[in-house]
Amino acid sequence: MISAHRKNRLRKHLAGYGFVLPAILLVGVFLVYPIAFVIFISFHKWGILGDPKFVGLDNYLSIFRDPNFWQACLNTLYYMVLAVPTQIGLGLLLAVLLNKKFAGRGLFRTIYFIPLAISFVAAGILFTWIFTTTPLQGFVPNLFRSLGLSFPQWQTTDTGWSMVMIAIMNTWKSAGYCMVIYIAGLQGINTDYYEAAQIDGVKSEWQMFRHISWPLLAPTTFLLVISTIVFTVRGFEPIFVMTAGGPSGATTTLVYYVFKKFPNLMGVSSAASTFLLVAIMIIALVQFIGNRRREAYY
Repeated sequence: MISAHRKNRLRKHLAGYGFVLPAILLVGVFLVYPIAFVIFISFHKWGILGDPKFVGLDNYLSIFRDPNFWQACLNTLYYMVLAVPTQIGLGLLLAVLLNKKFAGRGLFRTIYFIPLAISFVAAGILFTWIFTTTPLQGFVPNLFRSLGLSFPQWQTTDTGWSMVMIAIMNTWKSAGYCMVIYIAGLQGINTDYYEAAQIDGVKSEWQMFRHISWPLLAPTTFLLVISTIVFTVRGFEPIFVMTAGGPSGATTTLVYYVFKKFPNLMGVSSAASTFLLVAIMIIALVQFIGNRRREAYY
């Protein structure tokens, strides 16, 4: 017979499982099943009509032989290199400035955080309207023209500027997120370190930041690097709204490559999605290992 003590323990465990079961079901239905389905379809040939036909690794070989796929990989890497450092750098600068006590600090924090509350679609439309060069000149190109300066034709001929403009919009939109995380990190630093440094004769705020704040913000910076990389790599809305992957494929990233292949080539699209999933999982694994190591940092 089961003892009363074991019955109580079993009852407590069942209650706990009951609380987490809805979350497990939601994760299974909206995350695990779609991922498993995409991986399944990646090994099949399936269009809009008809049933899926197993083709093995043909879809993966197809994308690996497609020069547009590798160009999309390079575009994704370029977008990441442009957007991630600028988001983190601007977020750190704002956090350091707005961590100081001065009148109106809360207002400025709110102002810089507001873009984060705007959807990427709305932000993309806003930036396109302000910076558009075709068919009508936006506010900024008109301002440049009135000053006798030329503005890059980023929507048509100046393909090198297309991804730069998307990265600028992404930085404006997401720097507030980095700012908030950095402010939390700065406020979590023990003030005893700064007081000890002042006793030792350190007067410069730059030296305080360089030798105390920045090293102690290393875990926060690592978290932001990983999270902004993931957000940037999987970003679809800015590219869809601002350039639709153009001009001449200059802004076609992996996510947009997947979009263009779907639904006529669902197997190929799923193979590219699986490749992107593996890349994101590798980034997540790096984050997990980094989190394990940073526990010893403190």
